[in-house]
Amino acid sequence: MNTGTQLRNRVAAIATTKPLEALELAKQIADPWFRCQALSIAAVHARDQRTRNSAIDEALRVANELREPNRVVTVSSWPLKALVLAGQMSRVSSEVERLLRLIATEPSPVRRADALRFLLGAVSPALPPVAGRVAREFASACLEPLASGKRNARGESHLETCLPGIARIDPNLAQSLLARLTPARADRAERALSAARNVPLDELLPWPNLGAA
Repeated sequence: MNTGTQLRNRVAAIATTKPLEALELAKQIADPWFRCQALSIAAVHARDQRTRNSAIDEALRVANELREPNRVVTVSSWPLKALVLAGQMSRVSSEVERLLRLIATEPSPVRRADALRFLLGAVSPALPPVAGRVAREFASACLEPLASGKRNARGESHLETCLPGIARIDPNLAQSLLARLTPARADRAERALSAARNVPLDELLPWPNLGAA
């Protein structure tokens, strides 16, 4: 376990009881990937709105230091989920649009789907139009063939896993996606949809986890 991981985990361990100490520790993490995550965790536990917003703003700025679209969008899911949990839906909507424009520049459907899976988890509790927009972009990336023309097996696997959550956000979309999967995947997905009927959405799409490391 590297230092960034250890420090982020330490922030998660103390954020509930020592939110200011957690925030200061998060700011000291050198690696922008872990600093962004730690700042987002600290933001969730901040005891006043000004501190929370400042931590989220900083986390979003830090995410842009990573430069590669898939990594920026993936780690931006942490502060985005903090915004969702804080109920700042108008800002969530604008950040989602910004991140969707950025990830559209990623040529690999595999990397695009990887990033959008985290974005989907972050916005799943948001207003249906926002969450549904991300779900559609995620599904599109999952089903896009590879440059070689082969099926996007990794993306289809992600889609199969996320389909019960997508069904909560947009049932019609979920049903249309079943027809796009291979017969074996569609059969498993249908069974998963039935089994997940009473499972809370935050358990179906739990990432990123801002409550613990």
